[in-house]
Amino acid sequence: MALKSLNMNEPKPPSPKSPSDASSDLVEIRSFEAASDLQLIHGYGGNSFRISGERYSGSVLVHPRQTAIWTPPAKPETLTIDDLLPHFGDDFPPLFILGVGGAPMDPMNDLSAALRHHGIALEVMSTPAACRTWNVLMSEGRDAVTGLYDVA
Repeated sequence: MALKSLNMNEPKPPSPKSPSDASSDLVEIRSFEAASDLQLIHGYGGNSFRISGERYSGSVLVHPRQTAIWTPPAKPETLTIDDLLPHFGDDFPPLFILGVGGAPMDPMNDLSAALRHHGIALEVMSTPAACRTWNVLMSEGRDAVTGLYDVA
């Protein structure tokens, strides 16, 4: 199976201009230089990910400027704080996005409480949704980490 492309950065055709386009009230959207080391997810599937031009097989932990292969427990619901804290470094992120493969069936309340004790909020979602959310967070310059279970 081929990787599914997110294609979030493809240029869009210009839309017809309206009189309100002349206003200077537009919010500027941050753009990224081609040489940026920001870790953006460009594809997923076939038990791998394409992140910032590199292909990773298996599950991954993605920080804003670094991606690493990750070997989490086979069942996401058995994931514990001890499986995560060593990967966060000295500065814990304020947000951890967990992509659990398919649609989450467990709210993971125990893990959420343990992370909250360290000042980390947990968001659990499907891996495809986590990939899209990650790219939005990075486009906003947010500080977060994502753990992504691979999907077939």
